[in-house]
Amino acid sequence: MLMKFFADPKIFFLITCFSLFSLRAKAEPIHQWEVYTISFKSGNIYSNPYKDIPATSGDDLLSVTFQGTEGDALNKKITVVGFWNGGSEWRVNFTPPFTGSWKYTTFSTDRSMNGKKGNLEVVAWAEDEKKANPTRHGLIRVKKSGENSGHFFEYSDGQPVLWIGDTWWNWTKRSIHLDTFKQLVDDRSAKGFNIGQLFVPGNGWGRESSLLDETYTILDNEHTKKVEEMVRYANSKGITVWIHGWWSRPNMNTTIGAEKMERWWRYLVHRFGAYNVIWVVAGEYNMNNNGGFSLDFWKDLGKLIKNEDQYERIVSLHNTPPFWDGGAEAPQWSTGSVLHQESWLDYNQSQVGHGKYANEMIPLIISEEYKHQPSKPIVVTEPWYEFIEGNPMGMDIRFAAWSAILSGAAGHTYGGGHVWLASVPESAGGAGAWPLEKGFDRTTYDYEGAVSMKHLADFFKNIKWWNMAPHPELVREYPQPFCLAKPGEEYVLYLRYGGTIKVQMDDSATNKKFKYHWYNPGTGKVYDSKTIKGDNLLQFNCPESYPGVPDYKDWVLYICRE
Repeated sequence: MLMKFFADPKIFFLITCFSLFSLRAKAEPIHQWEVYTISFKSGNIYSNPYKDIPATSGDDLLSVTFQGTEGDALNKKITVVGFWNGGSEWRVNFTPPFTGSWKYTTFSTDRSMNGKKGNLEVVAWAEDEKKANPTRHGLIRVKKSGENSGHFFEYSDGQPVLWIGDTWWNWTKRSIHLDTFKQLVDDRSAKGFNIGQLFVPGNGWGRESSLLDETYTILDNEHTKKVEEMVRYANSKGITVWIHGWWSRPNMNTTIGAEKMERWWRYLVHRFGAYNVIWVVAGEYNMNNNGGFSLDFWKDLGKLIKNEDQYERIVSLHNTPPFWDGGAEAPQWSTGSVLHQESWLDYNQSQVGHGKYANEMIPLIISEEYKHQPSKPIVVTEPWYEFIEGNPMGMDIRFAAWSAILSGAAGHTYGGGHVWLASVPESAGGAGAWPLEKGFDRTTYDYEGAVSMKHLADFFKNIKWWNMAPHPELVREYPQPFCLAKPGEEYVLYLRYGGTIKVQMDDSATNKKFKYHWYNPGTGKVYDSKTIKGDNLLQFNCPESYPGVPDYKDWVLYICRE
């Protein structure tokens, strides 16, 4: 009877199709750029799996090769290294850069984890889903071709990214509740921030935030799981997380050593490499004369990170300004003055430091960095913080951000309130000499400068800033000429002191119609748009100016061709 059943060709065909469908159905459907985690159970017992990680590539216990078999993924191949997740569990995190079908195979010297196979199906996000969460456009990279290439960032699918960063230095403290971190992310996401600068340290600012023990050989895996959940949540809200794994200290070459620092970075890349992150080799790497290392060590560490990451994420470093004692022996206002020609350095960072003098340096530094060849994006990743309300004023925060972007920066980072230090009710932290609001009667999330960053993000969402370049020469009779423009087509000007400004127009603009409006960067108010006929030189007067209004205000002027 059974033989007759299989002898019927129609029935045999249906069974074959059903079997193939069942095999295909086992492939887990996930979205492009979504993190896919595979867990493996080892049959062996390892005394200290973290310490067994080789400091350089090769001889890793577990790796998984993902091979594209259909669709855009066809013939694409990515091999990622697994990481220890505590006990006998090992994991691999994978994010598929292409849609279609994938298969994977494990390779391990541990027989219990070797030769495992599986499949997954990858589908694209819909456009409305991408709009809801920009990280669904892919990973952040440098724009390599086209107009203004080399000067700004984009996602993997080509969507331009204006860096709007927030400083989350010490949020990896153990005592901070995950829900508290989520509240921070929700607030910053709603304000338009898309970068969270998180310290994921082998050596934190204290034991509470360090993920390795005092010998830098034992991993606190439970705490690392919490940090991974933090990164996952930030990504889910559209925020890319920058990760830097070390903070420069005196004599790191002897207190930690190169091998331990390299091992930690390999672990970070393996564990967090599937998330939407940015790699930053170290915080204030040049502090204390490069932490006792030679400059070549930091260059080699940058190369290691770049080579280890299969997704070629952007890599840079965070510097110490030269007027601080810690930065005096290896002085630099930006990484560009020392490392610009390094092929692994994708963009330059500047920390100008804190205070009025430091803040005023921003447009000068950005303008110099913008000229470097080959072109690389420049971002101030630590400006003058809004430590306490009114110090500095919101206008100082706005000056830093607007002057940076209109001078050619690829975005800007804010720091302020209790946020930069991660001082929260369950984990209050002293700021030493830095001014800090006492108590937690109210949130510091809504300081004037933070709200001003929201208005900045809102403004740039509505224009094609990536088609414009700095043109200070177009500004006439104004003390600080901040102008981003595509001459003859579109202009953004920042008037730090309000008043009157004259704009030199392109010859092709003569007798053409332009529309313009004023934008209050402190309130987000847009003033009525007006039309004007192009001419060689046009004059514009702010809606409110001294002495008619006794307090001077900063303004943004937007002009575009009709």
